[in-house]
Amino acid sequence: MQPSLVTSGSSAAATRTCGTCTMCCKVYRIDDLAKPAGKWCKHCAIAQGCKIYDSRPQQCRAFDCVWIQDDEMPESWKPENSKIVFSVYPTTGFIYGQVDPGTPFAWQKEPIHSGLIAWSEKLLAERRHLLIFVGGNATLIMPTGPVPIGPMSPADGFIIRETFTAKGKDYIATRVPSGR
Repeated sequence: MQPSLVTSGSSAAATRTCGTCTMCCKVYRIDDLAKPAGKWCKHCAIAQGCKIYDSRPQQCRAFDCVWIQDDEMPESWKPENSKIVFSVYPTTGFIYGQVDPGTPFAWQKEPIHSGLIAWSEKLLAERRHLLIFVGGNATLIMPTGPVPIGPMSPADGFIIRETFTAKGKDYIATRVPSGR
């Protein structure tokens, strides 16, 4: 299942603007517009904005990506630059990064990859997690590195087991389907 746009309630505090970034108009599924994830919205003027801005669905109105919300996030992490749109999943506070399917390895490039690992360590101290989605496939980012989960919807849960190998501490993540 492709993830839909995950909304956040903190748009009033945002001091940044989208500017030329329209990446959320591509990566997310927008149910009210029957727009699939990974395809440009027919109402998007790429690098300009929404052609139906005044009548856009509530799902779009309620959304601000983490880059908009966090003034300290570097310009290189702006979705149009990083090719990743980060959002806060409302029920858990976890950070979900949806990668542009046209650049599926964007999250593995430096300095983004190292930044994700550092971010995951800070989030873990808050009992939160960072997940990267490429299409419907999820990867949990842990301080020791990426942990593949595989096919997963944002509504699914996961279990993390700490393991120890010859190289030291490591993690295994297992998807728990929603409703279980």
